[in-house]
Amino acid sequence: MKVSKGLGGPLHGLGLAFSLAFAPSLAMASEDDSVQVADVVDVDHRLNAGRNHVELAYPGAPFLRVHLVGDLPRDASIVLEGANGETQHVAARDVVESGGDGFYAMTMDTDAIDVRVTAADGSVIRDDYALRIDKIDVGFEQEASPAPFAVIGEDQRRPVECYQVSEPAAYRRSLAVARTYSKGRLGTAWRVSGENRMMTNHHVMGNAANARDYELWFGYQAPCGGGAARRGVKVRGGERLIGDRGLDFQLFTVADADFQRIAEFGYLGLDVGPLEPGRVIYIPQHGAGRPRQLAIFVDDGTRCTITSTPKSRGQYKCDTKGGSSGSPVIDANTGRVVVLHNSAVGRQNQGHRIERIWPLIQGHFAKGAVPETSP
Repeated sequence: MKVSKGLGGPLHGLGLAFSLAFAPSLAMASEDDSVQVADVVDVDHRLNAGRNHVELAYPGAPFLRVHLVGDLPRDASIVLEGANGETQHVAARDVVESGGDGFYAMTMDTDAIDVRVTAADGSVIRDDYALRIDKIDVGFEQEASPAPFAVIGEDQRRPVECYQVSEPAAYRRSLAVARTYSKGRLGTAWRVSGENRMMTNHHVMGNAANARDYELWFGYQAPCGGGAARRGVKVRGGERLIGDRGLDFQLFTVADADFQRIAEFGYLGLDVGPLEPGRVIYIPQHGAGRPRQLAIFVDDGTRCTITSTPKSRGQYKCDTKGGSSGSPVIDANTGRVVVLHNSAVGRQNQGHRIERIWPLIQGHFAKGAVPETSP
């Protein structure tokens, strides 16, 4: 079976693979440029003392992600073994404590997974328990060149490693940016401050979302000349703190157990003052879910700048693509974030200015102090 590309067929068809919803002329703004890369398939696989394992197979799928619900001994372990040799262990207590929401394992780059339940020592559990797999995210093949979302003219974005020598500050600050994935869709998020704080768009993580359902890939980047990407460090979301649909932002954390694992990537500060046109900027991003890119230049070879500041927004001509939602727009001189990217209008990209977002999130930072960028 060839895996569906989200266009209907064997995996229920949950809409176009790249639901970018924009006119070719970019005449209208859209605040949902997220990219769909998987179908969320409803299933009903039950494990218990009489049947402690099940094999899940979706031939050709580039990745799978399993959702678990149930009640079983808290010291038990749920073992997921991929056909590619990858093994993942999920603590039973995480599933039990998730309640009715259930618990997502992390994505696995395989098209088949064997799921089994064992006691802490690896032995078979004889007591009654009930574990259910009720959903599987089944990845599908992406188009080679997904339709652009706000690539203005020629795409000037480059893999971050292309700038490691020529733009060392931009490269270093881009490390704080992560690829997000949840329930079939991708976006971009970034560390803000040295505290356990992350920022993305509300349309990437809504107020009804469970932050634990999100996984974030830090250090996901590819060589400048092409080649295999490094997957970096994969962590789980923790707690949603505050979000606003109008200003299209969400502040959240990563899981406490994972926070120290991302310390090496640094963090970004905020510029909460008035934003004027002419500021030189750049945008690190995971457009189309690809390894991290940097948009520094426009088609004529000059650097990206803030072109206008209508209402609560900042506008610019740096290139982005679907999946860049939630990216930080960084002042090239200060290294601080001035805009949270979310959409396009006309022949420009845009996002909401940090000066408008800051009053709503200030109380979630130590002593209400404006965060600075890491050295």
